Amino acid sequence: MIEGQKPEKESPLKKRRDELGLTQRDVAVAVNISVQTISNWETGRFKEVRLSLPQIKALCRVLNWTIEDLPEDFRPL
Repeated sequence: MIEGQKPEKESPLKKRRDELGLTQRDVAVAVNISVQTISNWETGRFKEVRLSLPQIKALCRVLNWTIEDLPEDFRPL
């Protein structure tokens, strides 16, 4: 890292995907949304995540999270 440069901020969703070795496509297929939506969440393009209850359950399953584990925001912290 260059001196004075801030460390890159990472989306909690991307961090979890990387920990589990999942691609954006893996998550998108499991939740039945587009890969572009996952990308938009991770980059902060979408400020609000809108999912149905079955999609929330699918997201928790694929990421091995409980509902309490879900971050309040998927944007980079």
